Amino acid sequence: MSHKDERQQLWIILLIVFIGFVGTSIAYPIFPPLFLHPAHGSIIPSTWYENARSIFLGIALAAYPLGQFVGSPILGGCSDRYGRKPMLILSLTGSVFGYFLSALSLQFNWLWILLLSRFLTGLMEGNLAIVRAMATDLESISKYKSIGRINGMAAIGYVMGPLLGGFLSDNTIVHWFSFAFPFFLAMLFSIAAVSLAIFKLSEKAGPISLHELTILQRFNLVTRFKIIFQRSEALKYLLIVSTIFTFAVDIFYEFGPVYLTGLWSMTPAGIAIYNAALSFTLAVGSAWLPHRLSLHFAIKRVVVVGMLTTTIIFVLMAIFPSQIFVFLLFGIVGLSIATVNTNMTIQVSNSADKTTQGEAMGAQLSLRMLGDAIICLVGGF
Repeated sequence: MSHKDERQQLWIILLIVFIGFVGTSIAYPIFPPLFLHPAHGSIIPSTWYENARSIFLGIALAAYPLGQFVGSPILGGCSDRYGRKPMLILSLTGSVFGYFLSALSLQFNWLWILLLSRFLTGLMEGNLAIVRAMATDLESISKYKSIGRINGMAAIGYVMGPLLGGFLSDNTIVHWFSFAFPFFLAMLFSIAAVSLAIFKLSEKAGPISLHELTILQRFNLVTRFKIIFQRSEALKYLLIVSTIFTFAVDIFYEFGPVYLTGLWSMTPAGIAIYNAALSFTLAVGSAWLPHRLSLHFAIKRVVVVGMLTTTIIFVLMAIFPSQIFVFLLFGIVGLSIATVNTNMTIQVSNSADKTTQGEAMGAQLSLRMLGDAIICLVGGF
């Protein structure tokens, strides 16, 4: 495949990532009012106490990352064995069904079907491991550019999704908007992504993993992670460090709005402005900064300095509670987080051989999603 063809493939991959992350994040502004306030819906019986509502909100938010925790290493490993494009199409098709089931469950107030559908959608959308592996297959394009742009496009999708979800679920804006409507829209986004994958994405021939596993073996995550850790000592420690860092960052993502609300009773609009600053620098930092830094500094130094910078910024937010200062820190921390995440993903990729790129990308994403699920569950309790 020529450099021009690979550039075209990367843009198609980026569009699929954007569509996927808009669909993923479209639910974020919907669940808190749906579960916590009886006036907003009847999926939770009005007789339930506030504690029960909070617990089920935590379960609903955790269902999606738990699905990704299970699905990411399986889909990534299968893409090494059976090809990136077929597994991507399969997973995107599963996402279509998952979003449709979520929409129906909200339309008819089926609580347990909603929880199941969110897990199923997460299971299928472990396909970020596949698209990252596809990016590493593009030999004429630097991983700093391909993986960085994927992370940047994901950040943009995370900005657009909640905006769409918040507006399209508000029936005071348009009378036929509902909590179910954004999920029907996410289903249409997934159909568009499937169409792009089928008709525009090429399957790049490459090394095929010779690790033949049964379905049960692929679902045995303990065994899978043992094999991955035993295969490469460097990869094991990279995955551990990456998981610890992203766990800390995800706590910030989850409780940053709580911090802003507690200090200054900030409105949703105010929180959205702070998050927009964070997401903008995450996108810019992912797509541009790691590549520029790689031209002048060793990757290990960049990662260490980025982690220290992120830690210092979190401390400064806690000890200097000034609205303008914290706003600036929200923007700056996006650059350091993006730099570390992109470089860590590249290091994970470099520590795996060409036949196990999908599995390595899946393992990294899976461990992060486990941390995200734990945060959601603890927050609910």
